Amino acid sequence: MKKINRFRNEIKTELKQSSENKMAAYTGVIFVFVLAAVFLINLIAPDKSFSASENRMLQEFPSISVSNYFGGRLESKMESYVNDQFLMRGSFIKVKSAVDVTEGKLKANGVYRARDGYLIEDIVTPDQKTISSAETALKNFKAKYPKLNMTFLLAPNAGNIMSDKLPITVSMADQNKSIDDFYKNIKASGIKPIDVRKTFNKKKEDVQLYYRTDHHWTSDGAYLAYKAIVPALGAGMPMEFESKVVKNDFAGTMYSKSGFTGGRYDSIKINLPKNKKAAKPSVIYYGDTKKKTTKFYQLKNLDKKDAYTVFGGSNHPMYTVKTPTESNRRLLLIKDSYANSVIPMLAQHYREIVVVDPRYYFDNVDDLIASEGITDVLFLYNANTFFADDSLSMMLQE
Repeated sequence: MKKINRFRNEIKTELKQSSENKMAAYTGVIFVFVLAAVFLINLIAPDKSFSASENRMLQEFPSISVSNYFGGRLESKMESYVNDQFLMRGSFIKVKSAVDVTEGKLKANGVYRARDGYLIEDIVTPDQKTISSAETALKNFKAKYPKLNMTFLLAPNAGNIMSDKLPITVSMADQNKSIDDFYKNIKASGIKPIDVRKTFNKKKEDVQLYYRTDHHWTSDGAYLAYKAIVPALGAGMPMEFESKVVKNDFAGTMYSKSGFTGGRYDSIKINLPKNKKAAKPSVIYYGDTKKKTTKFYQLKNLDKKDAYTVFGGSNHPMYTVKTPTESNRRLLLIKDSYANSVIPMLAQHYREIVVVDPRYYFDNVDDLIASEGITDVLFLYNANTFFADDSLSMMLQE
């Protein structure tokens, strides 16, 4: 009888194991099928150029060329493309942010909830390999063009200047040390640093330098930067500008990324010359869209989710700004989106400004310098973007 019961138990065990093995096999097949379906849908689905949840441009399929391949840019851009275009990426971001907010965290998706309605992005810890590559590329670029007047403004982020707004339990990376080290190295290469930190720290109680809900500096912050840039470039005396509020309910990048609600909306201002008679009209030509305009500010974009695009529209790989100034100097501006609100003021000092965003520009910058007769170069980035991005070094090394 015991042998019969043991035999029955063995049969039951084998049947149970067989059932579990089948279930595991079915689960594996379903998992592979789902992965294959997601892969196929990603291949078929059209690329998205903008993420509403992150309020930023997404990496679209990069152009394939020999120079991009051997320069390493193709691999980097393809990795960004896969990450940015992944199916339901925006939904995953929203779910993650919602969970963080529900749990009552001070930080959600890299954004801290701070005092006075500020949402402040975490400080990026620089990748030393990325920074070393950038410093080497800049050194070689200056050596190639020793006669060009080169300057670099690395804008501090709100987490640096507005650190007093953060919860006392929050400790961010030391961005000042990273900026100091970088400035020291490029200065040794012959590139002049433009440091606005002292001015920003002095003015931060009187002027709103950064948006409460967005990672950019405000038009007031941009104006202070402009007044430091012009004399550093040797481009004359800064002009007087006055600001005009064009939107009062702006909710920007940090609002979208974090999911934090109940904060304060921002106002968006545009800077206009005080002396309108002395101001020269400009013509802006966008090479990617083949559009020409005399308007720096695209006011219709104020009704869009990405209202910051009032400053020149979306990010363009390259465009030109031509102004009939007395000076014949021509500026190459290599930048991220922080420069967008500065360009309308800088235009009054240059016959031509060639604006390049290395994140989207894949042509040869040497050809631009030769064909446009460039006399000055300004690099303008915010520190968080610059310390996490390798597109500048890749562009300069081509």
